[in-house]
Amino acid sequence: MLRDYQRKRGKYILPRAVYNGVIWKIRDYYRMKQVAEDLLSIGAINYDSMPKSSGTGDMVSSSAIKREQLVKEIKVIEEALLDLPEEYRSGVWNNILFGSPYPIDADRTTYGRYKSKFIYRVAEKKNLI
Repeated sequence: MLRDYQRKRGKYILPRAVYNGVIWKIRDYYRMKQVAEDLLSIGAINYDSMPKSSGTGDMVSSSAIKREQLVKEIKVIEEALLDLPEEYRSGVWNNILFGSPYPIDADRTTYGRYKSKFIYRVAEKKNLI
């Protein structure tokens, strides 16, 4: 089980509910990418064998709207990750998604600061703060 500790001090402190929501949205990144990719490959729909009903909506347009929302979420996460220095991205990313320990190429405090900054930037870009 991953433990989600937020730093107590610093300028990248979020309310607990926002912090946890952003963490889980980031952890959902690969699933969102897969769903967005799957929505591109909607096959041809055979309208002859489908039951007729009124007001069910257009399947293609609803899929396009859903995909657009997912792409926006994915873009927010990717843009916030690009705000971090390149040498710290993979350490922060792997720590959030997989609970991996930080690499030993820099101090743990440095990685913790960049992790907080990354989570804070995602919350900012999603207009949660």
